[in-house]
Amino acid sequence: MNNALPREFYEVPALELARKLIGRLLVSCIDNEFTAGLIVETEAYLSANDPASHAARGKTPRTAVQWGPPGFTYVYLIYGLYHCMNIVSDPEGTAGCVLLRAIEPIHGLENMQLRRPRAKTKIQLGNGPGKLTAALGVKRHHNAIDLTQKLLFVCDDDENRNFDIAQSSRIGLTEGLELPYRFYIQGNSFVSK
Repeated sequence: MNNALPREFYEVPALELARKLIGRLLVSCIDNEFTAGLIVETEAYLSANDPASHAARGKTPRTAVQWGPPGFTYVYLIYGLYHCMNIVSDPEGTAGCVLLRAIEPIHGLENMQLRRPRAKTKIQLGNGPGKLTAALGVKRHHNAIDLTQKLLFVCDDDENRNFDIAQSSRIGLTEGLELPYRFYIQGNSFVSK
């Protein structure tokens, strides 16, 4: 489980990466605390013709990482309270990213519970974008982290898991809501509501 996926894995369009990430493990070694979760839900964000994308309005200091090399994190704060983590996709120079919406906690549940004391169940530890970042210890200063390194990375799951990937419109948006850019493991109880 310690083999971070190579940069080439991320060098694909956001829609393709959003699907490829489903069923992979997201591993965090932040604060020397090992936690990991199975990625069960993602959403793709494109720069062209995607009004919900932060890149749609052009490059800013906040969004610049999206135009950089793929395989880096794009972390931002929403509502002044919650961090969201995206993974940069597409070739360098083209903005695109994938929001990680939900994980199924696999390793380090005790650490996740300490970071998310209000979570009453295992499902509540990571069934939303702000919940999963809190459970894994991801904060704003983890923006532009190289996922091919060892602090925060994605790897193949060692377990043989059988699942179907469903596709739907994105949720929780006011613009671009109708676009079918959300992917999730069908029937998985850890998917956000």
